[in-house]
Amino acid sequence: MSAAPSGPPPLVARLVMYLTQTIGVSLASIVVMTMLTSAWWRLTPHREVDILVYDQNVPNETYGQHGALAQIFEYHRVPYALDDYVGLTPGTWEPHGEWPEQQPDLIVLADVTGVYLDENNEPDEFGGRPVGEVIWPSQAEDIQRWVAAGTPAYGEFSMVVEPTPGRAGAILEDVFGVSSTGWRIRMFDDLTLVSPGIRNLGAYPWPYTGRGLVAVSGPAGGRNQGRNLVVLTEEQLDGFEIRIIGGPPGSPGGNARFDGWVEVVQPDPGTELDAVFELPVNADGAKMLARMGLPTRFAALVRTDRTLYFAGDGLRDETPFRLRKLKGGATFTRLVTGDEFQFLYQVLEPSFGWLLDRVPESTDQVASTD
Repeated sequence: MSAAPSGPPPLVARLVMYLTQTIGVSLASIVVMTMLTSAWWRLTPHREVDILVYDQNVPNETYGQHGALAQIFEYHRVPYALDDYVGLTPGTWEPHGEWPEQQPDLIVLADVTGVYLDENNEPDEFGGRPVGEVIWPSQAEDIQRWVAAGTPAYGEFSMVVEPTPGRAGAILEDVFGVSSTGWRIRMFDDLTLVSPGIRNLGAYPWPYTGRGLVAVSGPAGGRNQGRNLVVLTEEQLDGFEIRIIGGPPGSPGGNARFDGWVEVVQPDPGTELDAVFELPVNADGAKMLARMGLPTRFAALVRTDRTLYFAGDGLRDETPFRLRKLKGGATFTRLVTGDEFQFLYQVLEPSFGWLLDRVPESTDQVASTD
């Protein structure tokens, strides 16, 4: 009697062989696509763009308030050094850089809130001594003139409210096509961590603990809006994340989580509304906000012919943009990155892609040596 055949049944063997070949072809395709898109990126000429980055919130040398820019510009083949900005010098708190005399090719207004220091002269969100400059009316007039002459510009949260002087704020509102209500909103995982300056607007002692939403108002665009405070606790919330819905031209849009402060602005007639914020409130929370004239859904990204205004603290983290040296790397990264980073690829990166497309063509294009 002959011995029984050894090994897996023929059907199983064929299935294993098919899967092995499929996986091998897929891996080979990924390797080939990576090589091609990397070569495409490296062969794309880089552009020498004169960029004005303004940032007064620089507590350390990680440049957190504009750290994302270097990687985004690298992806778009625009050389940029993180320490090439106008603002505040970390550590010494002296002015950094000089306001340009000539018209730049691109303007990025990253942060004007300054740095707060404690009694030991160390950065502290709850510190009592602010350091840093503001955008003065003469500088706002420069920005207005440069944008009118063709320079695209990006501005974001708090550019048009205090500490920006009223006249400068009004000019910047006109530049970016927005009118600020003066209201700023943020979700807190722990309401006991709200800064003393905000807590002082409410009851004493501060009665709030746990997760919650804080809305605080102040002067904006030269208008004295008055100071008001609204606090929503978990009982008035239907979640704990502010969401941003939409995106600029060049983005597929979507629904992303957004951490940090947001600002309630109203788009001017003739502007485009590319994205909106949505607050996680229930019916009771919506009623509390409505009593102060606050909506639960409002403008996030407002666009004119040459400007983008993002009504949130967007340039606050360094982008984990590991595929920035691949042509199309932003699209792939957006698909595989976790929810906490979706905003960066849904809104921030394509915003700067749109702005760079509007940089005058006279900027130099230099053959790549990478």
